[in-house]
Formats: sequence, structure tokens, C-alpha cells
Amino acid sequence: MLINRRFFLKFSFYTGLAGALFRPWQIARSAGAFSTGSYQATLYSLFGEQTVAVSDLVKLQLPAIAEDGAVVPITISSDLDNIEHIWILVEKNPTPLAAELVLTSPALAFMTTRIKMAESCAVVVVVKTPALLLMNQQWVKVMQGGCGTG
Repeated sequence: MLINRRFFLKFSFYTGLAGALFRPWQIARSAGAFSTGSYQATLYSLFGEQTVAVSDLVKLQLPAIAEDGAVVPITISSDLDNIEHIWILVEKNPTPLAAELVLTSPALAFMTTRIKMAESCAVVVVVKTPALLLMNQQWVKVMQGGCGTG
């Protein structure tokens, strides 16, 4: 593909516009939670004193045994309306908060991704709606570590 001046200017404009629309305070919002060292500290950093109820309305699909902790597939789904946030936490990882997803429009939640796990532990998913904080968890046995320090 030949890059001409018009293409370069359009590309530069749209790249700059995308950067201008990105809000820096959204990055800083969870920076503390990503840097905490323990699972309990991460929960407190994210939710403070709020009650997080265990619910089957948050559905998880994870393998019972993961051959390689570096690539553990996870599917999250829920029939709840107006989901605003989804957090994925791995209890025994060096950084327990694996992902935070911010949904900008009301939608039914369905996502599939892969996470790293240092060792066998519970994977916890917390979902936030305007009225509720709900969680579900599933134990995954890891045969070979993925993000451990050793």
C-alpha cells in the first residue's frame, strides 16, 4: 500500500482525536487496584466496605484443570441488565486484579478472554450494576504455572 500525503494526514488526525477522547482519570481510577499485592487489599481497593453478594446470575466457564497457567480461557456471561463494570480477580496471582472492563452502554454481558494464573486457586468475577455488586467464583487447578515469580 502506497502512503500518500492525504492518507497520512487523515490517519494522524484520527489517531490524535482518539487520544484526545481518552480520559486520563479513567486510567488512574484502578491504578491502585492493579498495584496491590494481596487479594484482600485488591478487594478493599476496588469496593471498600461495599457488600458483594455471591450470585449464580454471573456465569463463569473455566476449565477445572488448566494444563498451562499462562493461557487459561475464561468466558463470562450474565442476563443482568445495565452492567457497568466487570472485574476478573485471580486470588493467588502476584497481581490479583487480572482485568477491569468498563461497559459504556447498557448491554448484556458476554466476553471470552484468556488470563494468566500463577498457581491453583479461585478465579473471582465481580459484576456491577447501578444497584448491585454481584460475584461468582470457580476453582481452577493449574498444572504448570503461568505468571509466578519462579
